[in-house]
Amino acid sequence: MGIDWTEEALFDLEEILAYYYLEAGPMTAGAVQDRIVSEVEALRTLQERIRASDRVPGTRELVVRRLPYVVFVKVAADGIVVLNVVHTARKFPK
Repeated sequence: MGIDWTEEALFDLEEILAYYYLEAGPMTAGAVQDRIVSEVEALRTLQERIRASDRVPGTRELVVRRLPYVVFVKVAADGIVVLNVVHTARKFPK
């Protein structure tokens, strides 16, 4: 099963890593990147970790363990498409 990242999701990840790099340093930024990417990669075999999203209709979401981020994905026949990586404090329209 493949995992594809949209440009928007890659931009989200880049923004998150830039923040951690500036605020906490390169080691912390690297650890955050490793955590987020490994959680997404684990979906290849652990799709039960994603649930239907109440915040973004038509998507599923993965809560990243030990970090304040949610990864929004769509499950397709040929794999998973990563749509966004969002901080949990973000307000979503109803």
